[in-house]
Amino acid sequence: MARITKKIKKKLAPKPSEQSKPKEKVGKDYLLIGVIAFTFIVMVAGWPTISNMNRALYFTLLLSLSMTYAQRHYDLNEIQEIWVRRIGTASMGFAVALFMLTLYYQFIAS
Repeated sequence: MARITKKIKKKLAPKPSEQSKPKEKVGKDYLLIGVIAFTFIVMVAGWPTISNMNRALYFTLLLSLSMTYAQRHYDLNEIQEIWVRRIGTASMGFAVALFMLTLYYQFIAS
């Protein structure tokens, strides 16, 4: 009877390796924090002198960097992780597009 009980417990209880994999340890990302802080300082300091397109560029860049930090350091469930990744990717795409548009207006269209 004891053998049967042990076999049943083994079949019902999930194995520890399958149940939860330990999450990889991520570094402190001082460089990422520094780039986020630098972008914010440049955006705030240059607010009166930069154009609206450049303001949008800095804002989308700041959003993308923040989403990257959130994805790496916060314990998000699957749906939240998908949305954070999508927002980060979309904002980076907008930042690149705004950068190209700014270059076009500044050097080619003038």
